Amino acid sequence: MKTTGFRSFVLYILLFAFCGGFVWFLINLALNGSTWATQPYNGHIYGDDTAVSAGTITDRSGMVLAKTEDGSRVYAESEDIRRALLHTVGDSSGYIGTAVQAVHRSQLVGYNPITGLARTVLSDLGNNLVLTVDANASAAAYNAFNGRNGSAFVYNYKTGEVLVKVSAPTYDPMNVPEDLNDNEEYNGVFLDHTLSSTYTPGSIFKLVTAAAAMEYLPDWDTRTYTCEEEMDIGSGKVTCLNYHGELNLEQALGYSCNLYFAQLAEDIGAENLKKKAEEMGFGKNFSFDSVTTDKSSTSLSSSTSAIDLAWSSVGQADVMANPYHMALLMGAIANGGSTPEPYLTGGKSRTSYTLTDSSTAASLHSMMRNNVVNYYGEYLFDGYSLCAKTGTAELDDKNPNCWIVGFSEDESTPYAFAVCVQEGTSGLYTAGEVVSAALNAITGN
Repeated sequence: MKTTGFRSFVLYILLFAFCGGFVWFLINLALNGSTWATQPYNGHIYGDDTAVSAGTITDRSGMVLAKTEDGSRVYAESEDIRRALLHTVGDSSGYIGTAVQAVHRSQLVGYNPITGLARTVLSDLGNNLVLTVDANASAAAYNAFNGRNGSAFVYNYKTGEVLVKVSAPTYDPMNVPEDLNDNEEYNGVFLDHTLSSTYTPGSIFKLVTAAAAMEYLPDWDTRTYTCEEEMDIGSGKVTCLNYHGELNLEQALGYSCNLYFAQLAEDIGAENLKKKAEEMGFGKNFSFDSVTTDKSSTSLSSSTSAIDLAWSSVGQADVMANPYHMALLMGAIANGGSTPEPYLTGGKSRTSYTLTDSSTAASLHSMMRNNVVNYYGEYLFDGYSLCAKTGTAELDDKNPNCWIVGFSEDESTPYAFAVCVQEGTSGLYTAGEVVSAALNAITGN
């Protein structure tokens, strides 16, 4: 009897273990089934000669960006659009893990918890995706890069809809280069540089230094410094492009005077400048379409030397900026301090970010508008009422990173943007041309 009772006890343990394991499997199947089924090792999802196929992806106007045809994945008719939106739509091999075809693969292939990937009436539901992007505007921005690398991001700061998202280097997914993995021309090609890269920002960081002055220096709007083209600071020297004489903050931002901001940062202090930068999103990961972005960063601290503080204040030294974050910051300034999270799919923004207070946003808004009206020239932007800051970040032994960040203040065109073009000539002209091309395509001008 003892033997029979012991055996029964063991069987009950095994039964409970089996039932527990089965329940655990069912729960995980419900939660993770779509992810398991659409992992990259299931290459047949995107491959040829298969009954399993991903649905159609279109832009906001209904233009087909990707579809399955005769068992193969095909992309937009225009090569420029295919190249411009490679990192947004994705590739057939699934190498670009932040693109729609990777992030939303379970929806696109029609996974169903009952039928799996089998093609039935149930699994065909919801296969297609409509993106917020304007394909023609993205192609216009891509062409304005003129063969250079970098990124461009434009979104509606009222609704969160993304209109333009371009990353380069890129390639044509319908004609994949044979030397894609060996040619230096394609270094970093699988990264979406709008989301997953950072660049030296140069003078666009002066907006952060200006915001810090507004918080920590009560007389920021009347405080003046003198620019004599170069100045010894600490153990080094800070230079400016021109002799500007005595300036206030608004004038210094317009001229983008390095010496003004170097002296301003000395009075603000490294720790206060770092604190303000962090409040405005530096050191923080953001989310975009279920993707976590790279962080903008600065190494400022109480031990930062005077010369490093001076160069950090103008966006050099160790300061790095992520294009998506900079676009968010522009949307927040345009929107009174906060911005909806940009989105590609789903019909609405799910969250918002507050990156500055309303008073600082209003002051920066006014000064950025002054930049365009009195320093850059509105004629460069085809009559759009833009507020902007340019940057030309100097790099060792390379042509500079050319930036322009800003927004349109017109209610009919509520678009914020951040463009970084590598190996350019200036932020105003090289990156500015990308903004103008994108806005003209969006508005049909």
